[in-house]
Amino acid sequence: MRDYLFIPILLVTASTLAARPDLPDTREMNILMIVVEDWSADAIGTYGNTVVQTPNIDRLAANGLRFDRAYCQAPVCNPSRSSFVTGLRPDSSRVFGNGDDMDDFVPEGAPNMAEILRQREGVHTATVGKIVHKWTDAERFARGYDYLEYTHSYDRPHHFDGEIHLTPTPEGAPVHPEDEVRFLPDPAVSSRLVQLLEDRNTRLAAGAPDNWELRKPFQQLHAEQLGDSGLPEEWMEDGRISRSVAGLIEGYARNETPFFLSVGLYAPHTPLLAPKKYTDLYDPDKMALTPAPASLDEGIPAVAKRNGRNYDIFNGLYPEYGPTPERERLAIAAYYACSTYVDHQIGIILNALETNGLADRTIVVFFADHGFQLGEHGLWSKYALFEQSTRVPLIVRVPGAPANGQSSDAIVELVDVVPTLCDFWGIRKSPLFEGTSFLPLLDVPDRPWKKAAFSMIGIGGLGRSVRTRDFRYSEWRSDTRLPGETPPAQREFYDLSIDPWEQINRIDDPLYQEQIRQHQRLLVEGYSAALP
Repeated sequence: MRDYLFIPILLVTASTLAARPDLPDTREMNILMIVVEDWSADAIGTYGNTVVQTPNIDRLAANGLRFDRAYCQAPVCNPSRSSFVTGLRPDSSRVFGNGDDMDDFVPEGAPNMAEILRQREGVHTATVGKIVHKWTDAERFARGYDYLEYTHSYDRPHHFDGEIHLTPTPEGAPVHPEDEVRFLPDPAVSSRLVQLLEDRNTRLAAGAPDNWELRKPFQQLHAEQLGDSGLPEEWMEDGRISRSVAGLIEGYARNETPFFLSVGLYAPHTPLLAPKKYTDLYDPDKMALTPAPASLDEGIPAVAKRNGRNYDIFNGLYPEYGPTPERERLAIAAYYACSTYVDHQIGIILNALETNGLADRTIVVFFADHGFQLGEHGLWSKYALFEQSTRVPLIVRVPGAPANGQSSDAIVELVDVVPTLCDFWGIRKSPLFEGTSFLPLLDVPDRPWKKAAFSMIGIGGLGRSVRTRDFRYSEWRSDTRLPGETPPAQREFYDLSIDPWEQINRIDDPLYQEQIRQHQRLLVEGYSAALP
């Protein structure tokens, strides 16, 4: 593990600011960062999906810069979020999976988004919802927030070393009796889930460790549920978050308070449940199945396809929820419904900026922590190094920016987010950052930029991938040693210019051996060799 020393973060000097691109002065603007879970760019209208309805994200893209080649550092929640909160890649954060607590694994002195941004004088820092994987495992990274609001539908609230604020039930929303816990309209399945949750809590109270084996029966059954949540959106978690955030924005406007506000929404993470008015928009019988089924794959190693396993939806623990064509169509319809549902919650937040007169002085940064497989290669959810899992939507709106209304083909990564936020406010970037501020692209979106994006995942060891403009090269090892230290057990190479679904592994194709050697060398040299 690398040992970091704390390095103070200083304000940028005037000479440094003079080198900024031809952008409006953003140092006095507010920043609103919206993070969603598991949202594939392929399930958003502005990214080319003609079925799903996402009018608010489409409107944000029309007034901001849409990045078409944005990639996460890991297609798993915890390491991905660790990367954009710290500006460090997984090899440096040491967070490779959801079981790696940030407090225990991230070295002392590592950068912390909230602490860095509160260097701006007079700013109020707040976070609502899910930014890190679990605040219970990342108390160090709650430091720097003046206000933290977090709750989960079935978890007890966690108190960090400050005050936690639970999202209140909006006025007029239905309130269930305290002794009633309901997950679904179907009373039989809901009761089964309640019993599993009660069993888990009883065992916890008796001293059982809170590990995956304890959580598995409830979470795996919950993940299989699709369609109508049986609840109005005001009661669901994202519905409460969006309305709470709108209230915060109103308060900021009233008090003329500059702010950094980070918002973490849960949909379209499983379970794929949304209020009925959204599920009614999508007829499962009309949903098209993936054009990239496993039957068309050629030469792809089993480890790249999780050795035939799904870890989330279609997880296999409950055979009655198996992946039949009918249920796969239902899953796609439910995923689209959740996409439209979370899009509406984002609309509530964006409308609050406009209603309160803050839209023209607030930077909006929107992205997902990773993508989502919808049956490609027989895979569902994330946990894969294919394009559908590693590519993310990323849209940035800076009021008055020259690139607004355009798209960028430049390769960017989520590890670039916090360095970019520093540049917005003229805060000196930590020398420990392993990302690159993409602020220059907001001026000239087609300027020469990074050669590649780097992603990794821990499945039976560790897989690492480098994505260039036309190709993807991946290596799999049985441990976490770096590329070049040991020969890889399995390799992949795809030409996405002619095989966009990455179904033909060309690692042994004589025509590609020179490109393969170049990508292998790039993976060994690492991200610094791909910088603009």
